[in-house]
Amino acid sequence: MNSILSKFLVLALGVNLGMMTIEATSPRVAMAQQVCQSYRVTRDGGLYVYVNAGRRIVTTLPYGQIVSVTGMSSGGDWARIEYLRVDGRIGSGWVAAEHLACYQQ
Repeated sequence: MNSILSKFLVLALGVNLGMMTIEATSPRVAMAQQVCQSYRVTRDGGLYVYVNAGRRIVTTLPYGQIVSVTGMSSGGDWARIEYLRVDGRIGSGWVAAEHLACYQQ
């Protein structure tokens, strides 16, 4: 019985330390979001911009295009962006966040 109890305590301690690590890194992510105002597209083949909950692609941004991130999905996988369209207007939509990198001029 002591063996089971000790294994449980080690597991509980590991989970607790893991949660503390997540909490410790979350503010850093938030600070990085505040520091970085512009992002660059890093996907070689371009990056699809989605609207209508991902049901429609409105454009493909080329590699190196600079965008502004205005929001993130709850899981952090998708970024809501604004970008300069070809006609000079500001476009917006959602992109896969993994293909964006902080760009500081």
